[in-house]
Amino acid sequence: MNIAIASPSDLADIAALYAEAGYGAPIDPADTILVAKDVAQLIGVVRLCPEHGVTVLRGMQIRSAYQRQGIGAQLLTACRPYLDQHASYCLPYAHLQPFYGAAGFTVADNADLPDFLAKRLASYLTNGQAVIAMQRPPGTKTRS
Repeated sequence: MNIAIASPSDLADIAALYAEAGYGAPIDPADTILVAKDVAQLIGVVRLCPEHGVTVLRGMQIRSAYQRQGIGAQLLTACRPYLDQHASYCLPYAHLQPFYGAAGFTVADNADLPDFLAKRLASYLTNGQAVIAMQRPPGTKTRS
């Protein structure tokens, strides 16, 4: 398996994986997209999205046949140099708190979230999604 920055030729495969997973957030050209590939097949993706002066980790998806094999953890590890540059946030499902915690994210006080993320979180919660807000200051030490 190889993890690298996505190339323009990967975008169709990323869109297909997102569609397969039921994930609909659009890709912005400003996003840093990391992909995991097994030979030439895309098996995982994560986006680091610059939004309002912070980085938002979004769209972590692993193809179902490859889940529970540590690929998400490897993608998250590959994100760390980018996360170290700015304050970062993610809005993961609550049961994934330990997963993102391993990369230095901690549960955020919803009142301290940037306004755009507080609104996004409220929308997810209104739609019945069991998500939480997590934050990571730049340069956070993480456990291996």
